Amino acid sequence: MRRTRLQAPVAVALGLIMLAGCTTDSGVGPAATGGPSTTPATPAAAATSPSSSTPSPSPGTTDVIAGSALLQPEDLNGARLEPVPDGESAHLRPARPCDARYPSDRTRTAAVAMRAYVSQGDGYTSHVVLQYVGLHPGHAETAFDEIVDAVRQCPGSLGTGQQRWEVAGTGVAGDESLLLRVSERFNYGDDVHVVTTPAVIARVGDHVTVVADLGWENAGGSEPELRLLAAKAVERLRAAR
Repeated sequence: MRRTRLQAPVAVALGLIMLAGCTTDSGVGPAATGGPSTTPATPAAAATSPSSSTPSPSPGTTDVIAGSALLQPEDLNGARLEPVPDGESAHLRPARPCDARYPSDRTRTAAVAMRAYVSQGDGYTSHVVLQYVGLHPGHAETAFDEIVDAVRQCPGSLGTGQQRWEVAGTGVAGDESLLLRVSERFNYGDDVHVVTTPAVIARVGDHVTVVADLGWENAGGSEPELRLLAAKAVERLRAAR
């Protein structure tokens, strides 16, 4: 089995996930700064609480996102979600082409970013699935529209420290959903690779979610598998409302 760009995960129990509230102008974690979007995590970072990978709650914020609103082990071939360490995959939490900052960031009262190391069994390459959920009471439609506009207006490039953003489909997980292909160039061993991460953004009520297949090592994610996971993620959010 090949080693992933991420180190082996530390198991984290997933019950009721305490949310983090909105920041002012910054998104969830710092902006991505080049190289692979999933930088190595130390075991200590992977073992931190869910709130460590999202913004700190605003004073008086009581909103939470229940664990039942997220992908479950039965959706992930038995794998369990764990918190994403600070700064990792920041450009997907939510989707932020060209380091976009959104006015709706201020309306986010809760957010969580999780990942799972999914294996299909012997003979299959594992892959890493990321899920972000942000809560924007009364403003999720605006938040979703801002992301869609940013993706269309800023396609980016494969330059150093950049990502190229492409719209690959609409309505893939409900009426308000978008399938993206996010590509970046990086060095892997002695070679230069271009890896594409498929990601789906969707709005469900007051929530905006991003589900992405980060792939494994120098391999990109699977678009067909991601479509299935995104549909399940939307179902989970609808059922938990």
